[in-house]
Amino acid sequence: MKRNEGKIREALGPFSVPACDPEKMRRTVRLAKAAYRERQVSVRIGFWEFLSMQLRFIGKWVWLAQAALLLPVLAAAGRPPAGNSLLLFFASAAPLVAFLGFPEILKSYSHGMAEIEACTRFSMRKLMGARMLILGLADLCCLTVILAASAAHSGLPFLQMILYLFVPFNCTCCGCLTVLDHVKSRQGGYFCSVVCILCIVFFSRLSLIREYYEAAATGVWAVLFFCSLAYFAAELVRTFRSFDGLSAACKGTLSVPW
Repeated sequence: MKRNEGKIREALGPFSVPACDPEKMRRTVRLAKAAYRERQVSVRIGFWEFLSMQLRFIGKWVWLAQAALLLPVLAAAGRPPAGNSLLLFFASAAPLVAFLGFPEILKSYSHGMAEIEACTRFSMRKLMGARMLILGLADLCCLTVILAASAAHSGLPFLQMILYLFVPFNCTCCGCLTVLDHVKSRQGGYFCSVVCILCIVFFSRLSLIREYYEAAATGVWAVLFFCSLAYFAAELVRTFRSFDGLSAACKGTLSVPW
């Protein structure tokens, strides 16, 4: 390394810096500032156009996985559920629906692209918010289909079915959001998988105990629903704040002091 440095110094020895016109240098600086400001002032795009842009970045495997999950529901829609099969199905399907979108959200970290995305035109909070909104709407449609298909031949009240389906869904989302808030790395997807498996095991075993699904326990399920919803909202806010911190750090590092 020292020998190469010596050769470089030797080669640059006879080189002299040419004379510079101060007026041309000031003009170059003014033009550079104008180009920088023009680059910063970008044409605003609409909300739906922004969502359509982010929709193209979501992998097709998410939609295929959700379609594959809905096929058993549609196949079983024509048959009335036997015993606790409907409750067991809710306990298994709801965490899976919640889990499917999180690997897609975490792919920025699993592929090592989070810092690059944080330095782009749109902030990390806007990018992640758009993806979460798209995937959340897809999950809502999926859960609506599950409810509609299950309510066709089920004797359970519709309100109770909503609680039995959305409480496991909310709990899985809360666990995965907690992972996303604290673990922004390749391991985040594995932790979300563990959360999904734990929720499936817990609620599947819970569905085998009929006493927890009696009408007298509806109040407890309603409390669990609103508590999980409140925690979901709080964790969502903390997660978005962590995205803002990453974007500010990256843009602060790359900012040019004029």
